[in-house]
Amino acid sequence: MARIAIDSAIGAGFGLIRHRPGAVLLWGVLYAALVALTVALVGSYYFGFFHQIFAATQLGQEAGAQFMSTLWPQMMAMQGWTSLIRIAGLFVAAMLYCAAFRAILHPDEGRLAYLRVGMAELMLFLLWFAAAVVFTIALVIYGLLVAAMVAALIALHATAAGVALAVLAALAAVVVLIWLALRFSMVGPMMVSDGRFHLFESWTLTRGHAGVLFIMAVCLFVIILVVEMVIMGVALIAGGASLASAAGGAANLASFLGRPPAQIATAIAPMLVVAIIALIPLSGCFVAVLGAPWARAYLDLTAPEPEPIAS
Repeated sequence: MARIAIDSAIGAGFGLIRHRPGAVLLWGVLYAALVALTVALVGSYYFGFFHQIFAATQLGQEAGAQFMSTLWPQMMAMQGWTSLIRIAGLFVAAMLYCAAFRAILHPDEGRLAYLRVGMAELMLFLLWFAAAVVFTIALVIYGLLVAAMVAALIALHATAAGVALAVLAALAAVVVLIWLALRFSMVGPMMVSDGRFHLFESWTLTRGHAGVLFIMAVCLFVIILVVEMVIMGVALIAGGASLASAAGGAANLASFLGRPPAQIATAIAPMLVVAIIALIPLSGCFVAVLGAPWARAYLDLTAPEPEPIAS
């Protein structure tokens, strides 16, 4: 039976960072460009929106309430743009992770940093999108059923049983979701490997390997969590210092945050530029570390069995 080498799988992403730094950096550029575009579109809208709210508060209660009612269509329009940006982000993520898979599965196809806009990317995007829709519908139905049972128990004065049922139901949902994700985790690498659509083949391929894949996923989660904690600590310190500098001192932060949104946006714009630039290598490395192990595991699962030693 095929065996997944967890150490080599986890190390695959770090190997890409070491041996393909240019490709990893370009992945980060693509992700950072998406973030910058999102900030430019959504951020400009929300700063303008809050600026209008700020102006409305100066008109008095009645006039302000009438003005606020005119903002509702703008809010609905922005929700539509936000949804489109999320869909675009999902497609970019499919491109990036397919590139990470391709770097492991087809290392000789390194042109354009392994990035493509092909069938593998489109199929993975559509599968992710469909999975999100199915998951949302299933979660709503499941949540309503559990809520009805919990409400029935509470109505029967069995509050403790209702709370226990809610907790167990939530845990069961998490376990099932993780198990399904692990069983279908080879879909992306399989499609990048041969360019054909795969779904249930991943279910067959991962049979008996969910436990090892889970250990690998936990290791990746811990690595990313530790790195993110360090990054967040540095970002909070640097961001706090930069914000205090923009305000003219920490003592002026309260008055600085009370300024019109447009003024705040202008003051923190340099900080946002620095943050997006710093995001380039970080996001590229995250894609490599999180994506490459699954392609490496796929190679382990599909490796030919060793020839028996002749007696």
